[in-house]
Amino acid sequence: MVPKSDENARNEKRLQFEAEAARQFALERYDVLDTPAEASFDHITMAMKLALDVPFAGISFMDGDRLWFKSKSGLSPTEIPRDISFCDFAIAQQEPLIVEDTLRDERFRENPVVIDRPFFRSYLGVPLITPDGFKIGTLCAADLIPRQYSEEKIDRMKQLAELVIHELEFRQQSKKDRLTGALSRSGFAVEVQNAMSLYERQGIKSTLVVFDVDLYKMVSKRFGRPSGNALLRSIIQPLVKRLRRSDYIGRLGGTQFAVLLTCTVEEKARLAAGKIRKELKQTNSEIFFDLGFSEISPAMGVCDDWLEQASIDLIAGKKAARAEMCEAADRQYDMAGGAG
Repeated sequence: MVPKSDENARNEKRLQFEAEAARQFALERYDVLDTPAEASFDHITMAMKLALDVPFAGISFMDGDRLWFKSKSGLSPTEIPRDISFCDFAIAQQEPLIVEDTLRDERFRENPVVIDRPFFRSYLGVPLITPDGFKIGTLCAADLIPRQYSEEKIDRMKQLAELVIHELEFRQQSKKDRLTGALSRSGFAVEVQNAMSLYERQGIKSTLVVFDVDLYKMVSKRFGRPSGNALLRSIIQPLVKRLRRSDYIGRLGGTQFAVLLTCTVEEKARLAAGKIRKELKQTNSEIFFDLGFSEISPAMGVCDDWLEQASIDLIAGKKAARAEMCEAADRQYDMAGGAG
């Protein structure tokens, strides 16, 4: 029998792994890592540097094992290992991380950037928190002397951190389908590719689910396109709210949609999709759609490969459903005694 303490430790480790995976998905959806410097972010960095009167300032994002700077002033490297970064501590808490004197703080006094160049003696880091609660990086500043920061300056940093998130969100909104609120095909493809990259690096599996809203064509033809559009919204918008924060739904084109269930194997994806479909059925008994599933595998090189496998499963499901309907009709016909 496994000791309770060991079981609790394993569960805690699993939860930490899943939480970190979800955090990385949240970061990667902004598609900001390893992109060139941009004036909009550099302006924020300079405003922070001037407001605090510090020699070092930057906008950083925490990847799996590195801290990467989108914008920086006074700092040389574009990235540093995560395990020596002050920002790793900053994203572990909700409020700003304030280190008035690094040599008096046991967490940092032996840090390489404290005992060697650039010899940081004080640090201020404000976590960059997404609207759905993920801490993806920091707005950070450092000095070569011990420092105290007033509430006014800390509030100013918080405002600038919100400005960074606003800039990221504004860019993200341009990837969305205006009618339904789902991601556009190109925006969804970015998230799928991010999931594939995470699978290659860390072996984290995800599953794609594709479906067609076939009822749209009939409703549009009979009652007009506005009614068809209202039908799409009535299906997709509740789905968007129902999904986890780390999942994504995209409109591939017309009435075809896809859902990316991150950190989820196909078996669990089928269970989750079944529950969601049941809930939608209770809301509107007319709603029904077949689903196609595909769990990521090493054979999938690009986004379209993965979507194609899910679409193949969808077509197979539709054929099976039609065959089942035909068999049921034949049985009813035979029970009724045939045409005579």
